[in-house]
Amino acid sequence: MPTLQDVAHRAGVSTATVSKVLSNTPYFTDQTRAKVMQAVEELGYVPHLAARALSKGKTRIIAVVFPYLYDTLFSDPLVLRILEGIESETSRQGYNILLSTPRLNARGPDSHYKQLIQSGYIDGVIALDNVPFASVLDPVRKRGIPAVAIGYYGTDFRVVSDDVSGGFQLMTHVLGLGHRRVGIITVPFNIHYSIQHRIAGLRAGAEAVGVDFDAFPQVDGDFSTDSGEAGAAKLLDAHPDLTAIISLNDRMAMGAILAVRNRGREVPRDVTIVGYDDIPIAATISPPLTTIDQQAPELGRSAMRMLLDVFGNHSPELVKMPTRLIVRQSSAAPARWREEVATHHDSR
Repeated sequence: MPTLQDVAHRAGVSTATVSKVLSNTPYFTDQTRAKVMQAVEELGYVPHLAARALSKGKTRIIAVVFPYLYDTLFSDPLVLRILEGIESETSRQGYNILLSTPRLNARGPDSHYKQLIQSGYIDGVIALDNVPFASVLDPVRKRGIPAVAIGYYGTDFRVVSDDVSGGFQLMTHVLGLGHRRVGIITVPFNIHYSIQHRIAGLRAGAEAVGVDFDAFPQVDGDFSTDSGEAGAAKLLDAHPDLTAIISLNDRMAMGAILAVRNRGREVPRDVTIVGYDDIPIAATISPPLTTIDQQAPELGRSAMRMLLDVFGNHSPELVKMPTRLIVRQSSAAPARWREEVATHHDSR
C-alpha cells in the first residue's frame, strides 16, 4: 500500500506539503497542488483517516448506532425518521454520520462494532439504547468517547420520548370512546425499555377511570406488521367480543387492521385500532390510523444538539420529548355504545 512518503517522492515535494494539500490547506500554487494530486492518483494512495484524526484531534464523524434486534430494522420508518433528524442537525453543524448496526446479545455488542469504537475514526456517538439486557454504549464509555443515548438505558446524557404520557393518552382515548373490551399488542418487556413505559401509561390511564387493566388480554409481537396481524388474529379468535385493540407501534397496528378485515369485520365500525409512533404511512392507510406522535425527527435533532454540548464540556440535563395523541378515522365508539346513544336521542 503506497504511503505518504511515496506520494511526496513521486511529486517531488515534502511529506508536510502532501499532507497539507490533502487537507485543503491554502497558500499552495495550483502547480504544486496538481503535482500532488497526480501522484496520489497514479499511486492509488488512500489517506489514513485515523492518523489524520490524531494530528488534527477530530474527524467530524459521528457514529449513529442502531442495534440490530429484529430483521425489520431497515424497514422501520420510525428508525428512518430518527435518522433523518440526526442527519439534518449533523449536516447543519458540519459533521458527517457513520451508521453502525451492531448485533446485540447479553454479552454486549459484536466484535466488529467494538473495533469501530477502538478505531479512532469517530468524534462522538449517538445510539438508540433501549435494550434492557445490554448497552451499545458500554464500550464507548470505556473508550472515553462523548456519547448521547436516545432511550432509557442508564447513561449520563439521554434524550427520551415521554412514553408514559403517550400510553396514558392512548388508553384514555380508547376508554373515553366507551370501549371496555380491549386487547393489547405489545412486545416482550425484556426487549425494549420504552414498551415498559408505554404499558405503565396504559395502566395509569385505565386506573384513572376505574378500569382493571389486568383484565385486558395481551399478546406479544416484534414491532413488525406480520406480528401485529398474527397477534390481532390471536386476540380476536380467543376474545371475539373485543371492540378495540391497542398496538404499541404503528406497524403492528396496520397488521391488526388486516386481521380484522380477514375476519369479515371493519375498522372502526366493528373494532377500533390504535397505534403508536405516527410513522408517515399512518396518515394515508385506510382507514387513517389514530396514533401517538413521539416527534421522532426532533428526538434525533435533540440528541445531536446534546452531543455538541457534551463536546463543549457541558453536562446537559435529560431531555424528555412530549408526545401527542393524533386522532384519525381508525377509532370510534363501539357499536353498542353508538346504538345506545342513538336510542337515547330518538327517545327524546
